[in-house]
Amino acid sequence: MIGTLVRIFLTCLIPLYLLVAFFLFSNRNDNEVCKEVIINIQDSVKTPFLKLQDVKNTLARNRIQPVGKPLHEIDTYDISEKLEENAIIRRANCYKTPNGTLRIDIYQRNPILRVMGTSGNYYIDDEGLIMPVSYNFTAHLPVASGQVTKEQASNSLYEFALFLKENRFWRYQIEQIHLLPNGEVELIPKVGDHIIQLGDFTNYEKKLDNLMTFYKKGLSKKGWNVYKTINLKYENQVICSK
Repeated sequence: MIGTLVRIFLTCLIPLYLLVAFFLFSNRNDNEVCKEVIINIQDSVKTPFLKLQDVKNTLARNRIQPVGKPLHEIDTYDISEKLEENAIIRRANCYKTPNGTLRIDIYQRNPILRVMGTSGNYYIDDEGLIMPVSYNFTAHLPVASGQVTKEQASNSLYEFALFLKENRFWRYQIEQIHLLPNGEVELIPKVGDHIIQLGDFTNYEKKLDNLMTFYKKGLSKKGWNVYKTINLKYENQVICSK
């Protein structure tokens, strides 16, 4: 009987305790002022496109000064939105802590291709979005040059860049993708003095498989600098010129 009463008492007490604690914390949080802003830029050691001062400048430019302000008056959603207007930033998580700290976690975009063509100088990230270059850091990536439109950069070039990213050999072998005025594509390799004439991007994986076979059976015996061009435009053919 006593045990049953104790269980009933505890069952009633725990929700009451949680409710009281919630209101006490809420009231304390309303009265708490922001003592500090901590900004954490993810992957800033490996790819420092963004510096801490860049984030601080964005906050100052938007007149966002959280320190000394009551926590309940700080709009974390608005701060995140303002920071995410920077196209280098993929996501900005902003949140308050019970000790009066405002934390901002910045996640940078991840570029996979550098475009230096008729449509400008910019990166394409791993979501196919245009990302501006940074004065703080230059990523060593395949470069697309020539008659590049932004639509091509976000579609066919983006898909090709993803392929290079996932394929270890071609990622290190292809350093430049040049688009000609007639719409055809030339690839400039890191090893060898030849130019790879791809045609268009149709069946590019099959074309490069054919080239890989030729590399293994042909160039490995004759040398990497024998040919001036290697033409992959025609189905199941590798045509070379000295």
